[in-house]
Amino acid sequence: MGHSHDTTGSALLRSVGVTAALILAKVAGAWWSHSLALWADAGHSLTDVVALGLSWYAWRQAQRPPTSTLTFGYGRSEVLAALANSLGLVVIAGALAWEAVARLSHPVPVAPLAMALTAGTAIVVDVALALGFRDTTNLNVRSAWLHLMSDAAGSLGVVLGAGVIALTKWAWVDPVATAGISALIVYSAWSITREAVAVLMEATPPGLQVASVQTAIAQVNGVRAVHDLHVWSIGTGKNALACHLEVDRVSSLEETQIVLRDAQAAVAPLGISHVTIQVEPPEQPGDHAPW
Repeated sequence: MGHSHDTTGSALLRSVGVTAALILAKVAGAWWSHSLALWADAGHSLTDVVALGLSWYAWRQAQRPPTSTLTFGYGRSEVLAALANSLGLVVIAGALAWEAVARLSHPVPVAPLAMALTAGTAIVVDVALALGFRDTTNLNVRSAWLHLMSDAAGSLGVVLGAGVIALTKWAWVDPVATAGISALIVYSAWSITREAVAVLMEATPPGLQVASVQTAIAQVNGVRAVHDLHVWSIGTGKNALACHLEVDRVSSLEETQIVLRDAQAAVAPLGISHVTIQVEPPEQPGDHAPW
């Protein structure tokens, strides 16, 4: 586990440095070719540097142990970073689309060879960096991976646009390619935004059904009923559960512990690792929370 964490941190930090260098190449290529799409790609890479740096910082924070004020630890710092990254992408996409519309009204001749060479280099670098992220189940890491892959897709759009311009001399292809890159960025960022908001709203984790969890617990020997059941995620892969169990009359603490142990074992295969259960005898039901 520690080796995997170290690999993720190294990949994030390496991506920050290489992407920063790549910006300089894109800026030089955009200046040389007069391509708005390449300027857009450079701007996208600039957000990548900020986003990847934020992801690395959030990854470091998530390794810190819980404290007396943050009893669940810093795991959600990664979710916050993922949300900030995806929202930043949407803002940049809007700015690029706006500039593309303006460029459509006043087309500017571009140098397709310079566009293709610069963007082609960026594709190779972005894909190579993205391959360093193996833990794509982590929302924060996946947002960093998405930044790199959307950047590569944007660069691919620049290459294709350069090819069309070289063949047809249609200057309007450049702003159209820019608009396409913007749409791709928004589409890619949406899934990350949706998942991050779901975690912050303490929604049921993806792939889990509350009814299935309730059925699994209800089948435990000695359990009469399950209520006040809540299932949520502290962070990526850190699912938690809290509930009240109405149980048959138990004559000892040992019997109660058996029920608790069996209930915890019943939900473990569902990916729930943190369980808090309140046991209630049938003659003393607990208060039901309004949520």
